[in-house]
Formats: sequence, structure tokens, C-alpha cells
Amino acid sequence: MYVPVRAIVATMAIATVGAAHDGDNACTHGHSPHQTAVLQSVSAYGGLAGAVEVGGHDHAGGGSCVTPAGRVRMQEAMRAYAQRFGPFESSPHTRGGVPPYPIHPVGAREWQDLIMYNYVDLDLSEGSVQDWNCGGYTYDGHNGVDALISTFDHQLVGVPVTAVLDGTVTYVHDGEPDQNTEWDPDSVSNSVCIHHGGDLYTWYYHLKNGSVSVEMYQEVRAGEQISLVASSGYSSWPHLHFETRRYTGDAPDDWDGPEGTTVEPYAGSCNPGGSMWANQVGIPSGATCRQFGTTTTNLDEFFASGVYQWRPPLSGAITTNHTQLWMWTQATDIGPFSTYQMRFYDPSGSLNYDSGTLWLNFSWDTYRMGTFWFSWDLPGLHSIPGTWTVDVVVNGDPYINFPLEVLDSGETHPNRIPEHISADIGPIDATADDLLTCRVDSSAVADLDWDLVRYRYTWRIGDRVLRDVVSAGRADHLPRVEGCDGAVIKCTVVPSDGMDQGAPVIAAIRLAGNSAVDINCDGSIDIGDLLIILSEFGPCSLCGGDFDLDGDVDINDVLILLSNWE
Repeated sequence: MYVPVRAIVATMAIATVGAAHDGDNACTHGHSPHQTAVLQSVSAYGGLAGAVEVGGHDHAGGGSCVTPAGRVRMQEAMRAYAQRFGPFESSPHTRGGVPPYPIHPVGAREWQDLIMYNYVDLDLSEGSVQDWNCGGYTYDGHNGVDALISTFDHQLVGVPVTAVLDGTVTYVHDGEPDQNTEWDPDSVSNSVCIHHGGDLYTWYYHLKNGSVSVEMYQEVRAGEQISLVASSGYSSWPHLHFETRRYTGDAPDDWDGPEGTTVEPYAGSCNPGGSMWANQVGIPSGATCRQFGTTTTNLDEFFASGVYQWRPPLSGAITTNHTQLWMWTQATDIGPFSTYQMRFYDPSGSLNYDSGTLWLNFSWDTYRMGTFWFSWDLPGLHSIPGTWTVDVVVNGDPYINFPLEVLDSGETHPNRIPEHISADIGPIDATADDLLTCRVDSSAVADLDWDLVRYRYTWRIGDRVLRDVVSAGRADHLPRVEGCDGAVIKCTVVPSDGMDQGAPVIAAIRLAGNSAVDINCDGSIDIGDLLIILSEFGPCSLCGGDFDLDGDVDINDVLILLSNWE
């Protein structure tokens, strides 16, 4: 995991339609001595004010984000486990031979709201790095996969961490601070280890204080929640460090020697063979907006402390007497010499201001994940109230398009509920032996007020609730529901901005196999199932009470139920 060690900050590089060229008006806001790019400003209307990559390449203690103290704790736990249950035995569990990981063990979606910032460093030579895709998405000596959530605000809402496979918990540590922003080699992470049989086990690091929900030697199922994402231990950003290891022997003293081997679960050109993921997600390319928002809060002052892990106070509305309009965004893959352009359209739809093409990254470096902020002082925003539209382009491609409410001085705007979402459940051919994932899709502007949207996931079979959780992640996992062949499982998702709820959506899936007519899968065919079938009576394309699968819950289904009555 990284700490911010470089900041590339451009001046307010600006242009206006028909404006005179002012080559002497340039300024620089420096946040780090590493590298500064000074761009020419052509008017006083604004532009890029600051940029920082939320990462670096060196740890105070070197190597992985697992500290020596943390390794000692883990080794001691492994010894105790081996002494209690016998030595580890080598097994057919090798890359490509183990049960595939059905999910990434975070309740979010890879490369959508979960940024895969570091993979295993496959180059064993000191000072050189290489990821599975022959790129640089890692750092020297890293032996796991770092998956970042966007901010501490997301952490406070909660993003679940789940077991990637069935297994037995062999190590648990909790109680450590979980909002670390600087590397501390003496810190200890809240963490969990799970043994998956044979020589395969997985580690989960940097967890939220007080969130570990499993105990030593507890058996867990794939997809079962074990904790929440945070930034405890040797960490500077809220993330999960997920590690896959193979072990043999009853006294694991050398993690990187013959008795302990790091495994990179991703397969690619520089890590040939089969992937350990059932559905491996590749590394995307091209500038992508991950977070965005507008505010009248001075972001130079907000970020002056060098802490970028929090969302600034945001609002989708400004008044005509505002001082400046600020914009904040998190972006991935902002490559060398990237450019941006912003167009502001007034309420009539007319182009009021076009910034022209300006530098976003005037350097040879790439922002794998960067925070950028902009400042604007446009005359039209001080005089024309109504709904404006702003179009942002990066490297000539659409980045984000959003409405901006401009209110008269003293006017206020009511809170707006989150935008409409959609949801689905996978895998589409699921059986009762599969864990399920409820995935959420939302628009680029999930909330018109730029509030942080969280989601309440409620999983049901019939009238029985299987899981009910609020998460800032756009996915939730449900462990397998054994013995429920042919059952219909529903996931209701309700978005909220923390004040008001948006429109709920329901995703449903029928598990493969023949239904046992026990609609709620509680082990008994009784009055509860009859009440469910009566509540579903009528046309229904995906209902648990449609036993004959004819698209209708009708008298034939009632008769089937009664014939199986217990």
C-alpha cells in the first residue's frame, strides 16, 4: 500500500472564448518537492489547482505492508494451529488446481468502486517490479493484492470483507487503530487468516477496528463476512491487503522460503498458467472518473495538511454570490501529458464558457490513482441562476457530464434522493452450492447533491431474511444456501444518501434444480409457504410459488403445495 509521496500541481491553466492571451499570469501551488509542472494561464477564470497521486513506492521499513511484528504474530498462530491439528500437508492445491476464487473478497466491484492498486511483485530482484500483466501495478517486495476503497467516508459507512473460499480461521487480531494515513513500521494490523485445506490459506489485512466477526478455529463459508475494510497497521489508505500463500511443514519459520510461498492468483503474460479467479478482472486502461463533486469550500485549504483520504464537503448547488466554484475528483490511469477540457452550458443550453484544452498531467509519470481539484470564477455563474450543465473531457474522451444548480443569493435547495440504480444477481447459472453476488449499477452521477450513496442489501428466500446489511460498496455476497434447489432468492437494494432513501430495486434468481416446494427453505412445508404463495398469486415471471414454471402463481401451484403439506 502507498503513502502520498509525490504531488504534481499545475497552475490555474485557463482559457476563455475570445479572451486575450496573458502569458505573464502564472502561479504554482506546491504540495510536494518531488516534481512541479507550471502551466501557462491565459485568463483569470480558473482551472486545475492541485493534483496528487495517492501513492508512492517506498515504505519506511521496506518490503510488504505486513510488518515484521505482524509476521511474528502470524507465524506463532500458524505454529499453534499446526500443533493442534497436525502438520500442513502438501496437496494438489497449486495454481490452477485449487477451487477457483468465485469473488474478490470485498463487497465492491473490481475496478469500478474498488481500485486494484497493487498486485504481487513477481520480480524478485531488488529495486525492480513487475505485476502479472507485465506492468508496474505493484511495488518492490509486495506479496499480496491491495484493493482500495475511495475514502475514509466509505470506511465509516462500511465495506464488508468476506472469505474467498470455505475454510477454518487460524488467526485473528483486532483492536488496533484503523484510520492510519502514514507508514508506521511498528504498527500491527487487524487481520484474519483462513486455512482452506491442504497447503492453501489466505490472509486479510488492515481491517476495521472492532469489525472482525470470526473467532479462532471457526469454520467459514465462501462469501461469509469476516470483517470490514479499513486502514489499520502498516497502511496509509483504507484498503484490503489480500494474500494467498501455500504452506507445508509444522513449524513455518520462513515465509518466503520452501515452507511458505506467496501465490499470485492473477494470471497473465508475466504469470502464465491458469488464473485462480473464476472470473478474473483485467487492468483497465485510459483515464476514468472514480469520484467527483463540486463545492464552494476552498480545496487548497482543505488539502493543505496533505491528507487526501477524506471527501471534501460537497454540494450540487451554489449561489450566485459564491466566491469560487471548486471541483474535486479521483481518477485512475491519468497518463503522461494528459489534457482536460471543461465546457459550461447555461440554463438555456448555450455554451457559456469553454476552457479549451489544458494540461492535466504535464509530466512523464502516470497517476495510477490521483486526486485532482479545480477552481473556477466564471462571471456567468454569478449572474445566471438555473440548472447549468458541465461537460468534462480528458484526453479527448468523455470523463463526466453533470448538472450544476445555480441559485439566487439566499436561496436554498432541498435534498435530492439518490439517482435510480439497477441490480442483478450472479452467477446466472447458480446452484444451491454457489455463493451469490448482488451487483449494483448506477449512473456516473449517483447523487445530484454529490452525497455519498450507501446501499442496504436485504437477501430473502420467501419471507425469510438471510442477510441484511448497509454498505458503501456496490456489491454484496451471500454464502451458499444448501438444500434449497430450485428456490428463488431475492436481493432488495435501497440506495440512500444518509438522509433520504432512493427508489428500491429487486434482483432475483432461481437456483438450478427441482424445487422441494419449501418456498422459504426453512425445512418445513407449512402455513408460511401457503401465505407466500397467496401473496404472489397471479402472473409472475420469477416467483418461488411458481412450482410448475408456467409464469403464473395459480391454483395448480397451490395444489402442488398442498400435496406436499407436512
